[in-house]
Amino acid sequence: MKRIALLIAGVAVLVIASKLLVDNVLGLDSEGWVARWLAGAGAWSAVTVIVLLAVDLFLPVPSSLVMILSGAAFGPVFGTVFSLLGSIGGGGIGFELARRYGRDATRRISSDADLAAVDRLFATYGAGAIVVTRALPVMMETTSVAAGLSSMSRRTFLMASCIGTIPVAAVYAYSGSLSLDTGSIVPAAVILVAMTGGAYLWWKARLRTVS
Repeated sequence: MKRIALLIAGVAVLVIASKLLVDNVLGLDSEGWVARWLAGAGAWSAVTVIVLLAVDLFLPVPSSLVMILSGAAFGPVFGTVFSLLGSIGGGGIGFELARRYGRDATRRISSDADLAAVDRLFATYGAGAIVVTRALPVMMETTSVAAGLSSMSRRTFLMASCIGTIPVAAVYAYSGSLSLDTGSIVPAAVILVAMTGGAYLWWKARLRTVS
C-alpha cells in the first residue's frame, strides 16, 4: 500500500508540474485545446476511440488515457460503452490471430517470456488471469494472445474479458467525466495510477507465487 500511495503522489505531482510547464512556461493553452476537442466530439470521435483501443494490440496507444478522454467527451455511460467496444475488439483480434495462425503470427505482439509467464498464471488461475490483467496495458494484449494459443474457448475468453474490462472502462470513463466537471486532470491521473499500480503489484505477486 505504501508503494501505491507513493506512486500516486508522484504522478499527481508530475501531472501538476507538467501542466504548469505547458501553460505558464511555454505559454500554450492546453486546456483550451482539450476543451475545443471535447466540444466537437461526435460520431467520428467515438469511432476514433474504438479504433485506437482496437489497434492498441499492434501500436503503442495509451489505452488508459484514451478511455479517460472517452469519458470526458461522452460521459461515464457512453464513454464506458465506446471504451468497452474498442478494448474487447482489440483483445478479440489478438485471440483470433493466435487461434488461427499460431505463435508465428503473434511474435510482434508478445514475447516468448511474457507468454510463458501468462501460461503459468493460466495453469493456476485460469480465466481469472484475463479478468485481472484487463487493467494492465501490454499484459492485456499478452493474455489475449496466450488465451488464443491455449485450449480456452472463445466464450470463456469473451466472458472473462467483459468481466475484467467493464469496471476498468467504467472507472476511467468516470474519472474523465469527473476531471471535466472539476476542471482538473488530477482526479483522472490519480485514478489511472491507482488502478494500473494496483494491478501491476498483483501481477508481480502472482508471478512470484507461480514461478
